[in-house]
Amino acid sequence: MPDDNNPIPHWQRQDLPPMLSRRFEFETYSETRRFLDGVAELAEAAQHYPNLSFGKTYVSVTLDADGKKVGPDLVALAQQIDSLVAGTP
Repeated sequence: MPDDNNPIPHWQRQDLPPMLSRRFEFETYSETRRFLDGVAELAEAAQHYPNLSFGKTYVSVTLDADGKKVGPDLVALAQQIDSLVAGTP
């Protein structure tokens, strides 16, 4: 359950600068690509663009709060990204 110190499970929270980050791992490159395409669509809809680093079977996502506190909009975007890989620890 989200709380102030860990607003969303599996994501790391940092307060200075404020951000959420998480690494996702996949079995195949095609799964990685599908995930990246899904993140791109979510980012466009939210008008909030995460920092991404990726390789053949992983993606690291960082959601920067732009100097503000980690708020409900950022947590909602993280939850939407999680929904792309429901069941991934």
